[in-house]
Formats: sequence, structure tokens, C-alpha cells
Amino acid sequence: MLDIEGVYSNFIDSHRDDHSRKYEDYDGWFGASSAGNCFKKQYYKHLKLEPQGFDNRVARLLRLGTIFHEDIAKAVEFHKKNKGSDSESKLYVEKQVKIPKLKVLGHIDILEQENGVSRVFDMKTVSAFRWRKKFGRITKTFKPDPNLDEMYKMQIGTYALALVDTSDSVEMYLCWYNKNDSKMKPPIEVDSSYIDEAKNYWELLWGAIATHESPDDMIPGVTKGVPMDQKWECNYCSYNNICDSKFNTKKR
Repeated sequence: MLDIEGVYSNFIDSHRDDHSRKYEDYDGWFGASSAGNCFKKQYYKHLKLEPQGFDNRVARLLRLGTIFHEDIAKAVEFHKKNKGSDSESKLYVEKQVKIPKLKVLGHIDILEQENGVSRVFDMKTVSAFRWRKKFGRITKTFKPDPNLDEMYKMQIGTYALALVDTSDSVEMYLCWYNKNDSKMKPPIEVDSSYIDEAKNYWELLWGAIATHESPDDMIPGVTKGVPMDQKWECNYCSYNNICDSKFNTKKR
């Protein structure tokens, strides 16, 4: 009998390198999507150490996110063809942006430019649990987490940072999609302060790399930025098999 799960896993694995190909000509650069990550994790990446692979279930979850992003890109292209020639705005999907001084490269999900204003839209597919943690109502037993999307904001702040020198102003919006029931939220604007937050993050990261001879010199819970979020980051880090973080509570 055909092993459907195995066939699909092999297919997903065959596309594993699609993302990394975007960075082939930018050796030593970081990806904007990793903004806000633990400095030690970033250092491992910088040294090109091989991360642990995802298990099949997580790989399928990530693939769903990829499919959704591809669909959104097709939808925007469809809209561009049918919106009419009188529109003053320009739309781009997967727009590559660079910050050479910080060696950061990114690809914006959707970029709209109109009359000197650049609007950055970043699509986020999340589980029902994460959706509730972000948008759920306060009750006696539950309170939403206001810091749930900090890394998302750092990421989109990085995209905006790449555009500030060529735009009169830059606006940032997170667009949420619930993978469980396909609910979507209207674009939620991100405060412009995250542009400076992103700039500060990348400067501190490069400074940390310059002042530590190896990742092993970075002590979890002691070195600034190692990790950024002790509650969960270490458990899901693709380098926790070689990092000695005391915050890793999961056996992998």
C-alpha cells in the first residue's frame, strides 16, 4: 500500500533548500525573518553549523504556511492584473530588500508603494492556540499575551529599516491567518518604534559576535540576548542539541 505520509514527507524534504537559495549570493548575511532570535542561535547560523531537521509533523505545518504565502502572492498578482491602470499604487510580492551595513537580507510578503509611502504587509499563519493568546478575551482564568508578536514586529521592523532611506514614510502591518478555522484579521499596524528596535537588535548581534570568539562563550541566562525568550525559545531551537542552555526542558 502506498505510504502517503512518507511520500509527502519526501516531497517536502526535496524542497528544503528552496529558501536557502535566496541567500546564495549573500554569504555571511543574516535573514530578516530571524530578527529577534537568540544571539547564540544566530552565531551558530553565522558559522554555518548544520541545524537539526524538523520532524515530519512540524515540516508539514511549515509547508502549510508556505502554501498560504504562495497563494497570497498569486492573489496579489491577480489583483494587479485586474485593478486597472489608473491606480497610483505599485504592488510587489516577495520583494527583496537589503541592509548592506548590517548584512541583512529580506523578502517582503507584500509591499505597496504610493505617493512616497511604503506599506509593508507581513502574513502570519498561526495555530488556534496562538490566535487565542493574541486575540482572546480577558477572563478570570485567561489573559492574552501582549508580547506574543515581538519577534514578528522585529522582523517587519527590519523590512521597514531597509526602506527608510528610499521612502518618505514607511508603514508596517501584520496580517494574521488562523490555520485551524481560516479566520483572518484586517491588517494590524505596527508602531514605527520597531524600526529603531530592529536596527538596535542587528547592531547588538554583530557586536556580540565580534566580542565572543565562539558561540560556546555565550552563556544562556547570562550573556545579553542568550536567549531572547527563556519561556519557549530554547525548547524549539534547532541547535539545542549542541547548546548547553539550562532553559531547554525538552529532550530531542
